[in-house]
Amino acid sequence: MDLILVTGLSGAGRRSVLSALEDSGAATLDSVPPELVEPLLGLQSQLTPTTASLAVGLDNRQADFATRLLPVLDRLQGSSQPCKVVFVEAQPQVLVRRYSETRRPHFLAQGGNLLKAVELEQKLLEPIRRRADAVLDTSGLTLAQLKQRVENLLPGKPHPETVLRILSFGFKHGLPQDADMVLDARCLPNPHYDPQLRPLDGRDPPVIEFLEAQPEVMRMLADIRQFIKNWLPSYVSDSRAYLTVAIGCTGGQHRSVALVELLAEELKADIPGLVVQHRELA
Repeated sequence: MDLILVTGLSGAGRRSVLSALEDSGAATLDSVPPELVEPLLGLQSQLTPTTASLAVGLDNRQADFATRLLPVLDRLQGSSQPCKVVFVEAQPQVLVRRYSETRRPHFLAQGGNLLKAVELEQKLLEPIRRRADAVLDTSGLTLAQLKQRVENLLPGKPHPETVLRILSFGFKHGLPQDADMVLDARCLPNPHYDPQLRPLDGRDPPVIEFLEAQPEVMRMLADIRQFIKNWLPSYVSDSRAYLTVAIGCTGGQHRSVALVELLAEELKADIPGLVVQHRELA
């Protein structure tokens, strides 16, 4: 089991780093005193021996934190236990702004002087920072960018990819609330007006054949397919867990269903995690 110790300056984003590690498959615990790290590691190994990584957020709200943690690091890094120390920091003015915005008290602030408290904490934690295997400066990072940085701390570990869900629906039944983007297919020729096709839905070959014979249907299909291929990598890099593309027609029976089916057939080879759903046919 790999051990990742996460500490750093108050307000720099330790909990965000732990959340990103958890999303990447690590077991996580936060606000752990230094003296409990070694007993916790032994207990975790007994309870979940198959866990690949354990990430522990260290509670540094005591002035003697560095003095208490350094002997623990000496023992861990001198043993056969894989151990990585991640130090999270931000520029002092950024930390002061974060504390001012959240109105949280800094444990070292005397008389409300936040900047002096941040500078004092930097000085107290400098011995830990020097021992860190990775230093993450979160000053200008979005949560997505931070997650990407954190994933690099777990080399060789599989990370969840963005799940692409393509959903058909009928506008007359309301918009899907969880859609990231909505496309309107009501401008396309409607099989509903053919008495032989009306009882069928967009999964049936006669309906698909009817729509494939319409040039505007194939043009819209090609545009949607190319849009997804062009932009899906950007959504993946934004650390989206899910992306839902909803295609709607009037009743959600023919055009939207057929478009989703045809689109999935063309994309499934390149997007293994593709999910297809037909809301009105469920």
